[in-house]
Amino acid sequence: MPDNKVIIKQLIEFGLSDKEAKVYLALIELEVATVTQIAETANIKRSSTYVVLESLKEKGLVSMSEDKKVQNYVAISPDMLLLEAQTRAKKAEDIKIKISEIVPELKALHKDTKQKPIVKVFEGKQGVMNSMSESLECDEKLIRVCSSHESWLNEYPDFKEFIIDYVKRRHKLGIKMHSIHPDTDVAIQLTKMNPFEFDKTVLIPKLKYKFPAELAIWDNKIGYVSPDKRGFAMTIESKEIAEVMKTLFDLAYEEAKRIKNINKLVGEYKESLDEYKPKVK
Repeated sequence: MPDNKVIIKQLIEFGLSDKEAKVYLALIELEVATVTQIAETANIKRSSTYVVLESLKEKGLVSMSEDKKVQNYVAISPDMLLLEAQTRAKKAEDIKIKISEIVPELKALHKDTKQKPIVKVFEGKQGVMNSMSESLECDEKLIRVCSSHESWLNEYPDFKEFIIDYVKRRHKLGIKMHSIHPDTDVAIQLTKMNPFEFDKTVLIPKLKYKFPAELAIWDNKIGYVSPDKRGFAMTIESKEIAEVMKTLFDLAYEEAKRIKNINKLVGEYKESLDEYKPKVK
């Protein structure tokens, strides 16, 4: 004898609700029945049975008998369930084939959207200043910079005023700066001009390490300022490139601090040795 619980479970897996499965199974057993008979067999309230029967009619699993005197219901042959399952399986396979055809195109679109950087170009002295000012929109509140400014400051004296104003605006916005500069006279002067303690600057030997151009990194952007006196700058917006550049900068920054500390210790050691050198009479 069939296990009704197993059948109901399988009908639910087919897509019927619990009540739909019970009503359909009751009607299969009764063959032709009234709402009252179905409700009693399915152990469901009569009012709920009406609603469930209408739902099963819409799904094509129940029909009305031709007897006009009494409203009887008839279950459609169980073969229809198998036919419906086969139709669904074929439809699912068709969808799978169509999706597999467009997946390569979707992947290509996804790759292009994710990896394609956005590049903006700035020209002229004002363009360079505009490109630098763009970093003041920094959400991370930290800008990493490698620069000397020397060629620009020598060419345009008013560029110094812009730098001073830029620093003031940056600090008003609460944006910190970690920077690496060759120890040129200009870099030392600019470092001394900055009174804000939360900025961190490392000066490196100018003869060994040179920065002819300026590089700034913030958020998902990299800013480049050319030493060309005609004025040329650009920003590259790319999360992947920015993350790589931030990592490289942080490594260089830590190494620059280490070199600075070693040089300081060597200098102090040499001074201490000088104290014990015999004086030539």
